[in-house]
Amino acid sequence: METLYRKGALRKRENPNASIANIANCDSRTGFLIDFKTHEYRTYKVVKYTTMAQIEEYLNKNPQNAVNIESTTVDTGEQRMFFGHRARHFITTTKRAPDKNNPGGEEIVDAWYIDHELPDNYCAPEYVRTEPFYVLGTALVTPPQVPRLHHTGPVPTGLPVKRTATHKTLSANGAPDRTITTIETIEEISDSLLDPSLFDLPAGSRENPDLLKRK
Repeated sequence: METLYRKGALRKRENPNASIANIANCDSRTGFLIDFKTHEYRTYKVVKYTTMAQIEEYLNKNPQNAVNIESTTVDTGEQRMFFGHRARHFITTTKRAPDKNNPGGEEIVDAWYIDHELPDNYCAPEYVRTEPFYVLGTALVTPPQVPRLHHTGPVPTGLPVKRTATHKTLSANGAPDRTITTIETIEEISDSLLDPSLFDLPAGSRENPDLLKRK
């Protein structure tokens, strides 16, 4: 379980069970990873998103890394109330056709979206919220591969308050191999004003450039 905060250009994500927090300033593009147990933190630069023009330029120069992905979103027309907001129900199916290097697979995302600000911790520019490449995403490719997404139907926008994702991979002979299902739900939304001190480093914290880095 995570709690996310947003106030102007400031973002915060914390996991109470792990005593870990992440604070980002989207104006300075500076982030802080904090460990409350050790009273340590390290700084990092918030990575800028790649534009679709840059992605397409990369794929044109590296066609061997481009993977064609087909996706379709259906608006079911159903509506429900979540936290006083009307939610719309979208189902997205994403497929990778089998080829000589990969048996292919399928992903299905069944989610309810409300018209509400997203509490992202990555300082995402506006186009990330409407571009299918970013909104939908896919785990059907692995780096350095990059999906070249061909999408039909509406693009789900807004905050997903209940999201069920099913990822299916195929074996070499095309038979179902493995299915993984993840469910994400939002338990509470608050639009109350936040104290700016919520985004300050804890008093007495010391900097550790190697904090939580993978060895």
